[in-house]
Amino acid sequence: MAIKFLSLYDHIMDDGYILKKTEKSLPLKWYYDQQQFDHEISKIWTDEWFYVIHESALADPLSFVTVEVSKYNIILLKDRDGNINSYFNTCSHRGSILQKDSSGRLKSNLLVCPYHQWSYNASNGDLVRTTSINDPKDFNKESKCLTKVNLKIWNGLIFINLNNKAEWDAESVFVDYSSAFLKLNVGDYKLGHTWKKNIQCNWKIFWENYSECLHCPNLHPELSDLVPIYGRRLVDIKDDPDWERLIDNPDPKFQGGMREGVQTWSMDGSAQGHKDQYLESMNDFPGYIYMTSWPSVFIAIFTDHIRMVRVLPISNDETEITAEWLFREATLNDPNYDKKNVIDFAVLVMKQDGEACELNQKGVYNPVREAGTLMPEEYEIKRFHDWLKSKI
Repeated sequence: MAIKFLSLYDHIMDDGYILKKTEKSLPLKWYYDQQQFDHEISKIWTDEWFYVIHESALADPLSFVTVEVSKYNIILLKDRDGNINSYFNTCSHRGSILQKDSSGRLKSNLLVCPYHQWSYNASNGDLVRTTSINDPKDFNKESKCLTKVNLKIWNGLIFINLNNKAEWDAESVFVDYSSAFLKLNVGDYKLGHTWKKNIQCNWKIFWENYSECLHCPNLHPELSDLVPIYGRRLVDIKDDPDWERLIDNPDPKFQGGMREGVQTWSMDGSAQGHKDQYLESMNDFPGYIYMTSWPSVFIAIFTDHIRMVRVLPISNDETEITAEWLFREATLNDPNYDKKNVIDFAVLVMKQDGEACELNQKGVYNPVREAGTLMPEEYEIKRFHDWLKSKI
């Protein structure tokens, strides 16, 4: 569920954020049609920055991770000198994959193809050697190097872009951006846990679920208890047409934020003594801040931890969801801090969302109905749809 900070529609929503008229959803066939999926991959996923992993996941020299976006496979690694590089996970010989594991550690500063043992320098992608008895006289090693992938490390977060001409601009990469993030020194945070699940739904359905809370009291009773406004099927105070009349009511179900006594999103609501001083000093900190970067990640910022949720399309009806929990080092080192308290709560909510997304996917195969309907509270879905259409 996204928290509202910025909107492309603020100029038409000066008396609230909600949509003023019925809007059609995307065509239902866009959630399963292979041609449409391929079009989105070529127009969005090969041209937009997408999140891969926190830098601390590649803490050791020679460590690597691989990621898949549809049929594209990319490897990120830290070489022996501590530099992080990214390449297409493809051998220049005849196209074999170089690393089949999702993560691991290289034996040396070489990437060696498991098929014919061509080897490449992990630091620059140069071809080091082939395994032929003799390389032909016209064989050009320089032209057989690995294909580099555009990479940006921003405040400890590693993004890549398959368009090597793309330039980085954080405020355009994030459609919802909070300057508070820069104050937290997230590059100094450490990865405390990773959770991964493949959901049988189109990637757009996941983002739509994230963007509204009409489902919250029904599917997220625990979360709705923690954040009372969610129990009203709202994500922002201005989602209520009567918000001006309720503006002075201190109840969090009208003001937003967490219920009294709750410090963070966890099983018992406790931050276990680990509160961020900067966040707690903010006058308008509701207990959580969301940052969104379509198409690949949202960031949930809490006083004791940060949760990264990465979205990657596998096929037109399968999406890989990866969540990372980042903690300050002092928090992780505190024997009295139980990180399961926050992890278990978030996994519960994400599993609930995953089940809903799979139900949604199963129902879109309707040859009669062309599109669905967006209700007033689903303005963030409309914003996502407009962004998507502008890219394709």
